[in-house]
Amino acid sequence: MFFKLLENNYLKTCFSSQKKQNSYFQTMAKRKKPQKDPEELSTENELLKLKMMAELGGNFLGSDELPPEIENKFLKQIMSFHKKHDTSKRTTLYKLIGSPEYNHVNDISDKQLDKELSKIWNIMNKNGIGLSVLYDVPKREIYRFITEELFKLEVDDVKMKGWTNQYIYEEFHPTEDYDLKVAVQQCVHMIFTHDIPFFGEHFSEELKDSIGLSMEPEDLLEKIEKFQDEFLQLNLHEITMTVNSKNEEAKTAHVTCEANYRTQKEKGQRFKKEVAVLEFELQKADDVLTFWNIKQIITDLF
Repeated sequence: MFFKLLENNYLKTCFSSQKKQNSYFQTMAKRKKPQKDPEELSTENELLKLKMMAELGGNFLGSDELPPEIENKFLKQIMSFHKKHDTSKRTTLYKLIGSPEYNHVNDISDKQLDKELSKIWNIMNKNGIGLSVLYDVPKREIYRFITEELFKLEVDDVKMKGWTNQYIYEEFHPTEDYDLKVAVQQCVHMIFTHDIPFFGEHFSEELKDSIGLSMEPEDLLEKIEKFQDEFLQLNLHEITMTVNSKNEEAKTAHVTCEANYRTQKEKGQRFKKEVAVLEFELQKADDVLTFWNIKQIITDLF
């Protein structure tokens, strides 16, 4: 077992195991509890890390940019996860989500496809299983992939409130622009998900706003937080990306993303379905050949 900093889906500090291929993501609920002093939390976090390294082995890499209260919640959930994991058995993903009834992909008409896919997707989400599709993959292929490949995947028989086992279609069926779209996907999740730590390293030193003016990553974070604070609940449902252009020589790319999300401004109100279009200008990092930095975000959201 080892701890490392992932540049992945949506969290600044996370746990990764050599025996597991999938990543675990956390949606941390806001709780009304007395706030501890940041210095006290930082000390507690360091003790938790030492405890985890002593009990689980390996090294733990963190970041000073991660807010102590977020890191504290995450570390405690990691410990809770491992306590359950130590006594868990192996099962299939299909059994983990309750062995739901479903139709074979060849028995579903084009008219029925949307309904059947939505039904399977909702069952997965309710049971802590997420699937991201970065490319424009036909819906019938997504349904086939879920029922014929993902359902057969062997996983740990562990469920935790607030945790999602997140899978990416392109990790099973890689495509040429996978790394490019992962960079955009990570940023979109930062924008549309409460309490996910902000990754300053994802952004270029020449970061610009929607009208082309220079800004620091901290300025972008302020804009994102202002947007998120408009809503009590902000749930990202689906994202669709298109690579409009990519210049290999200049190491630049332009990507358009359509985000479908739901919002709730006050408790008791109905959720509102909304759609946002975001454009991303990206620059390939010099030190990591497969890593893309975001140079500009063009959107009406902020």
